[in-house]
Amino acid sequence: MTTPVLDRAYARRNADRLDLLRRPLDLCALTLTGAPAWRRTAAQTHQALVQPLPLTCRIAVVPTASACGTTTVALQLIGTMTRARRAPALLLSASPGTDTAADRLPFSRRWPLEDSIPTAVPPAELGPTLRGAAGCGADSLTSCLRLEPAGAGLPPQWHRARRDLGHFFDTCLTEFGPLTQAELAEVAPLHHAVVLVSPARRREVERGRILVRKLNESLTDRPAGAMSTEADAADGRSGAAPASTRRSPAVLHAVVATAPGHPLIPRLGPDETLVPYDPALRRSGPTPLRRRTAVAVAALAARTVDAAAKSVRGEA
Repeated sequence: MTTPVLDRAYARRNADRLDLLRRPLDLCALTLTGAPAWRRTAAQTHQALVQPLPLTCRIAVVPTASACGTTTVALQLIGTMTRARRAPALLLSASPGTDTAADRLPFSRRWPLEDSIPTAVPPAELGPTLRGAAGCGADSLTSCLRLEPAGAGLPPQWHRARRDLGHFFDTCLTEFGPLTQAELAEVAPLHHAVVLVSPARRREVERGRILVRKLNESLTDRPAGAMSTEADAADGRSGAAPASTRRSPAVLHAVVATAPGHPLIPRLGPDETLVPYDPALRRSGPTPLRRRTAVAVAALAARTVDAAAKSVRGEA
């Protein structure tokens, strides 16, 4: 009964040793071949990441199974976007589990804010004041708020937190816990992109695809005006597209490899992204990712920004 555990431990140690060789090999391959395809892809991804947005890019990250890497995906997305866009980002940690984003970020604070905002603050200074009250990391760009859950499901304070603070940030990303289909259908229209996270195992990937399909069907069947009533109230200050032209949110599927080796999963579709196993994701603090992992995270982040840009332009 203990052999699989020993095998996994050995595989992890072996992967850590091989990781020391993969980085120099990646650099040698790029130097010798020039890797024009990699450079072209990186340039396109960066261009999508840094495109200007007149409103806050709103992202929801939701697990489809337990211990599937939702917090890791949320932290990597927010880090990628702040480094590329050089603009403030807010992470709302609304997961009821342990080891959430708020647990990993020492500068996170609780909502409601303990420090009241002075009423005499001029409007031009209100944004920086609120961002400072929400906590800020060493990069002076990332803020994180912990929302206390009232059991499983959607935290009751989430709506108010995103309404009061979200539009003061370039990006507002919420790390949710497990949500029912009805809760997913409720929160999805309030975002530009919904990232459903599944572990890289065949059965869980197939279950995740069912959730993606059901969510897309519920968004398609729901009238645009009904979907966007509350979002319009929040976005009206930023010149967002009206409800009649607003797109449904992009529903993306992130498949995360939580163990070394080649996962046996179905062939992924255009709205699915494999985040390869990377020992750096298990380490605390800023650690360089493998090239394939960094490319996957950057591509996923670019898709979310592009979804916000298309929503503003009212493109189908």
